[in-house]
Amino acid sequence: MSLWLLGGHDPTHGAGLYRDLITARSLAPALPRWFAVTAMTEQGRGRPARAWSVPADRLRARVSRWPRPTAIKIGLVPDALAADVATLVRGMAAPVVVDPVLRASDGGSLGATAEGLAPLLTVATVITPNRSEAHALLGGVEWEPALGSTHPTHPTDEPVVHALGRRFGHAAVLLKDGHGSDLTRVHDRLIQGSRVLALTRPRRQGPDPRGTGCALATAVAVHLAQGEPVDVAVRRAIAWLDRARLRWIPGPDGRAHLPDYEPTKQ
Repeated sequence: MSLWLLGGHDPTHGAGLYRDLITARSLAPALPRWFAVTAMTEQGRGRPARAWSVPADRLRARVSRWPRPTAIKIGLVPDALAADVATLVRGMAAPVVVDPVLRASDGGSLGATAEGLAPLLTVATVITPNRSEAHALLGGVEWEPALGSTHPTHPTDEPVVHALGRRFGHAAVLLKDGHGSDLTRVHDRLIQGSRVLALTRPRRQGPDPRGTGCALATAVAVHLAQGEPVDVAVRRAIAWLDRARLRWIPGPDGRAHLPDYEPTKQ
């Protein structure tokens, strides 16, 4: 077994490839990890982000020395590199988890767009967008008020859920609800074509640590690398993240970060 991790370098070490590595090591210390930076970034401390894609030939040379993976996680990939990364992972006969990183939490450009990400989405086994990323991937499908909802400001997932199922029928889509307007419950959805699995649970109180999206997608990839089916991998990854976010630590950028490495009992 082995896990490939491809993503951007976050200088705060709260998100990006560093967070991927910490997550994989915490969940499965014995699982071999092979990693490569796809983009260097400047971000943190409230400054708008900037990113620079690594040369495609350098990335190809690095990956060519790796053993075949049993799962692949892809994070930030600027548009200039998306087609090359898709070519690298296509045909590996391993599940591919794509976290469609389109913007930094402090704003600014990371060089990635929904249109540019298209080559990677065609090779994905699991796609993990949050609400704003799903909106972008679907070209602007609007959220609609839930009829008869006791939380009239909480949008129903139905229009976007069905659109994601139609658009990405070849892949499972984990629609994350981390910033939904229901203050008491989280309404994640795992969409596999016309099949929708509701992953609803109480919303945990406390700060929203940096890098939760990176960590969740990596956790899914770790469980897939160990041979678990998609729905089981997603459930276990979410349960782990719900626990980990309660152990947040202060980061060098002044924000809450997920905890550093600590072995996880399986």
